Amino acid sequence: MSKATLNFEIEDREGIRVIHVSGPLDSATYDQCKEYLDPIISQTNVRIVLDCQDLTYVNSRGVTLLMHYQRTATMGFSFFGIAALRPHTLKSIELLGLSKLLKWYPTLENAMEMAAAV
Repeated sequence: MSKATLNFEIEDREGIRVIHVSGPLDSATYDQCKEYLDPIISQTNVRIVLDCQDLTYVNSRGVTLLMHYQRTATMGFSFFGIAALRPHTLKSIELLGLSKLLKWYPTLENAMEMAAAV
């Protein structure tokens, strides 16, 4: 059985860093996610949109990490938008009772509009 991996692609769109993520965000890929995103999130005054359209699965540990990144970004006067979560992921977030704590945008375009307004 092959090891699960999380793949990232980053692009700059008019000063907004769009990070496309694909694969599962779970206990097996948690450290990989932190290793990639921590240096980006720790910067101040940046605008970041995480495109989750191809994020296949997120467990509670992954949701907690995303919430942590939103708090960290706010403290660093930055924007961290989570875009295009899949319906089954949103359902899991609701079941965990975290839907009011995690700010997300239905589409990448919605998140980009909000990031541009900051």
